[in-house]
Amino acid sequence: GPAPWADAVLSPEPAAGGVMVQFRLPNGAKKRRFEPSDTVAALFKFAAEASQTTGLFDLRCGFPPRQLWPQKDLTLEEAKVHGEAIQMKQG
Repeated sequence: GPAPWADAVLSPEPAAGGVMVQFRLPNGAKKRRFEPSDTVAALFKFAAEASQTTGLFDLRCGFPPRQLWPQKDLTLEEAKVHGEAIQMKQG
């Protein structure tokens, strides 16, 4: 079936401001700004598209690393991910 984040709303990237995160993806690092009102699930949607990953994966950030999927319904502002490096873990 579709990935659990398939229905997440991924807003267009703001030109300035917003929530900036860096992704460490299997195909390299990418930076992107998000709307603070987007949910954590939008990070998964972006990571799947940017890495062209079709299977399930986890995103983690911080130290010690915390799993982001349990916070999927929080806004990015609430999840406090601004400035974080987000690591993709497959499988």
